[in-house]
Amino acid sequence: MRPFIALIALTVPLAAQPGPVVISELMWSGSSASSADEWIELYNRSDSTIDLSGWTITRQDGDDDIVILVLKNATIASGQTFLIANYPADHEKSQLAIQPQYVDPAISLPNTKLLVRLYDGDPQTGATLIDLADDGRGAPFAGDAALKHAMVRTAFDQRGDQRDSWATASEQSGWDPAADARGTPGSIPNYLLSRQGSRSTLIESTSWAVLKTNLPH
Repeated sequence: MRPFIALIALTVPLAAQPGPVVISELMWSGSSASSADEWIELYNRSDSTIDLSGWTITRQDGDDDIVILVLKNATIASGQTFLIANYPADHEKSQLAIQPQYVDPAISLPNTKLLVRLYDGDPQTGATLIDLADDGRGAPFAGDAALKHAMVRTAFDQRGDQRDSWATASEQSGWDPAADARGTPGSIPNYLLSRQGSRSTLIESTSWAVLKTNLPH
């Protein structure tokens, strides 16, 4: 049974400077194993471990946000990725070779009018919009449904609703040997990391006040 999906009527900004955690890759097309073999990858570009517990991921549906999931008992270390997938790696409908950090059957990404938002809590109670991906208009900025190529973030210090922040994946890692998909679930290509500079770029001091970073070191 799929979890309840909440509809949130919100007036939210269409753009946000990226926070310490960004949406780094989206597999909105699914794989050749299943159209539901979808996942979302987050990347911690800050210098601290961040507690993601209670963070919310939504997607656009008309004038509303649909809550895809609320993360529970989740943390992301500095410079690391956090993979959220519809299926575990050993599922017959998954072509992932690596185990996601978080599995939730509610992952469902549209192939048109894509707009994914990441909040540091409940959007209904004033949570901060940390990052977003795409602008909810027409075809996604990047990715290929026919070839099963993922949508990859190429600029971590630039707003996620800008087309030139994204590219269609050309590399392949983290997949089963027989997979024909492209993307790098669970890792950031070195060439992308080298062009980003300091991981703390554009993280304003006021952003940290709303982050749950009181973790043991």
